[in-house]
Amino acid sequence: MPIVTLPDGSKRSFDRKVSILEVASDIGAGLAAATIAGEVNGVLCDACDVIAMDSSLRIITSKDSEGLEIIRHSCAHLIGHAVKQLFPDAKMVIGPVIEDGFYYDISIDQPFTPDDLNRIETRMKELIATKYDIEKKETAREEVIEVFESRSEDYKLRLIDDMPEEEFINLYFHQEYIDMCRGPHVPNTKFLSNFKLTKLSGAYWRGDSKNEMLQRVYGTAWANKKQLKEHLSQLQEAEKRD
Repeated sequence: MPIVTLPDGSKRSFDRKVSILEVASDIGAGLAAATIAGEVNGVLCDACDVIAMDSSLRIITSKDSEGLEIIRHSCAHLIGHAVKQLFPDAKMVIGPVIEDGFYYDISIDQPFTPDDLNRIETRMKELIATKYDIEKKETAREEVIEVFESRSEDYKLRLIDDMPEEEFINLYFHQEYIDMCRGPHVPNTKFLSNFKLTKLSGAYWRGDSKNEMLQRVYGTAWANKKQLKEHLSQLQEAEKRD
């Protein structure tokens, strides 16, 4: 029977293990709809993660800095989903968060063009519009290797080799697309609508010029349309002054 202590000091008792999203629902439907993730005993967790013992909990929404970072990280994964649909032979590499945005490195035979960038962004918007759930599964290392071997994702296999101590790895399912990550990520694509892909560049694997060249797709994402519009306006002004 976990007792969950909220930031205001109030406590909620449950007669079973309970997910972060279920706690949010117990507090109110509005909070549940806004929940992106949770901070359990100081550790960021996915909304689907389960609380099994007495714990402190802070619900994370898009109003929190952590929520915005999670939105950006999830947008990076969404690039992967869109690219694999448009360019099935592309190999996915990594997609981290950076200041004000995110990127994804991709291995592909022909460099992306500006038209390709527009196509990727359009497909991302189409995927967001479906409001699909992003599902997390903690998976045994050998099974993760089998998943990426079956998908010929060579770079993912190289990254797994870099983590010999990891016996379990989180897989995130974006419909038919699968990626691996520490997370957390948004529970649904509905949180990702305020984004814009901004530019393309080349990037060497592992940042070493002796290695193969990858394609890097950059983007920015914000909690709401106003913030996105303001940021894009700032970028335009900066380009004028450059």
